[in-house]
Amino acid sequence: MNFFLIRAKKIRLLTLYTILSFFTYAEAYSGVPNRSFVPDSTTTRTLKKTTFSLIPSNYMIQYAGSIGLVSLGSGWDYGKNQRWSTDFLIGYVPKFDSDRAKITLTLRQTFTPWEIKLRSRNSYHPLRTGLYFNTTIGKQFWFSAPEKYPINYYTFSTKLRLNIFIGQDFSHQFSSKTSYFESVKFYYDLHTDELYLINRIQNKYLKPVDYLGLALGVKLQIRRR
Repeated sequence: MNFFLIRAKKIRLLTLYTILSFFTYAEAYSGVPNRSFVPDSTTTRTLKKTTFSLIPSNYMIQYAGSIGLVSLGSGWDYGKNQRWSTDFLIGYVPKFDSDRAKITLTLRQTFTPWEIKLRSRNSYHPLRTGLYFNTTIGKQFWFSAPEKYPINYYTFSTKLRLNIFIGQDFSHQFSSKTSYFESVKFYYDLHTDELYLINRIQNKYLKPVDYLGLALGVKLQIRRR
């Protein structure tokens, strides 16, 4: 971007800030309130709602799931009855037989269409499903094969995996009305990625244990005040 354009934008912003500051101070010293600068209740509610929508509504910890031995993350629940959830997780993979441990990043979309109320503060989702993209940080992973390999030798990326999953969850709502967390959710997922799925289609003899993985997780729902 041109340096002079950036400088011109800064000057315009500084000018606008100066004008607004002048009117604010003029109002304060004149004793006459300027109603155009006072937000009404509707504006306040809108700003509050927007702020809430930007702040994560849950925190979670997950074991396994092809995104690390353990993963930590947060997410946003939205839609009718909070049926949709978008989560971001950071995972840790111990080095095992490799030379170093690894870090993974995951973006997940979840849909829970049905809820069954159990007892007073318990509920059950018989179906949670969705997909997630996962990448592993490290120079040894790539989106397209390095030049040292023949053309079309590798037709897939080792840097990015697409997973689909299906599972269930159980939720318990806390009795306290003032606690930071509103409820806790326990979930499990069965998942597979595109490579395992293609391998299963091409090799009918494979058993579910050969191409399916299990993930266990705990999700803490933040109370919205």
